[in-house]
Amino acid sequence: MNKGLCIISILSLLLFGAGSLTAQSRLKFDEEGCFKILQVTDMHINLKKGQSEVCFELLKEAIGEERPDLVVFTGDQVTELNPGAAWKRLVEQMDECEVPWTMVFGNHDHEQGMNREEIYEIVKGASCCLMSKGEVKGVGNYVLEIEKRDSREVAAALYFMDSHSNSELKGVKGYQWVDFSQIDWFRKQSGRRVCPSLLFLHIPLPEYKDAWNGKTFGVRLEDICCPRLNSGLFTALRESGQVMGVFAGHDHENDFIGIYYDIALGYGRVSAGKNAYGCLEPGVRVIRLTEGKREFETYVRLKGGEVRNRCKYPGDFEDLKN
Repeated sequence: MNKGLCIISILSLLLFGAGSLTAQSRLKFDEEGCFKILQVTDMHINLKKGQSEVCFELLKEAIGEERPDLVVFTGDQVTELNPGAAWKRLVEQMDECEVPWTMVFGNHDHEQGMNREEIYEIVKGASCCLMSKGEVKGVGNYVLEIEKRDSREVAAALYFMDSHSNSELKGVKGYQWVDFSQIDWFRKQSGRRVCPSLLFLHIPLPEYKDAWNGKTFGVRLEDICCPRLNSGLFTALRESGQVMGVFAGHDHENDFIGIYYDIALGYGRVSAGKNAYGCLEPGVRVIRLTEGKREFETYVRLKGGEVRNRCKYPGDFEDLKN
């Protein structure tokens, strides 16, 4: 999609209102019935240390080679004190790439002197940014619809949720869980559209631990850092019968994808430079949807072009249905 079409999308959003999901999206399967997503996660950009150029190099390379229909950033984009310049640099980079993009917040994005609302004000003005603020707890609970190649009919949906930061409940340590208001929002939204769907958020769900116990593609080199309490989001996803997969970030040394009760639970590939912890080479996750089918192909692409852990859902997991 070129920049002109990106601008049309934003103009549609302004004309029809931020609450109009259809006007906001205008994403379509291509002529071959494919839609490719590039997941970028945990860049932890810090311009002052000069250790984050690899992030921008990776973005340019992966977008140029993969030619995605949408880039999704799944949290902890910028972790530099006084981060305004870094966010501006990221927006400028995406404007140059001329590809639709969107994001959710991580648990560290708001810790560097700007809150989520202030950061949202920066990114929402980008020519190709499709992020919405949402109306339930957090900043960034919204849906993007993907239309059929030859009509305006919705063929797939992408859900995005704010997974917050640390627990706010006295006596409960660790990370916060997805709020009941968000789960109720998802139930209502999924009832409005019947189509294959994916969910993107930053902090993995507790059920990722169950997915690791089965067949997986990729590595787990650190603990799964999920909330200690389970608010039931996975149950709502399963009951909808529409969600094929959930994709998170957060854990820099995990990039596996597994399955639990027919839903794929996967990590992106850490996209950071030397300023972030972990031993994994920076990369991205690619997700390729097919119009009219409840399936997707996914793999990790490292900086330099090496592809790892290519797999297909549900085909490569068929023998593991719970």
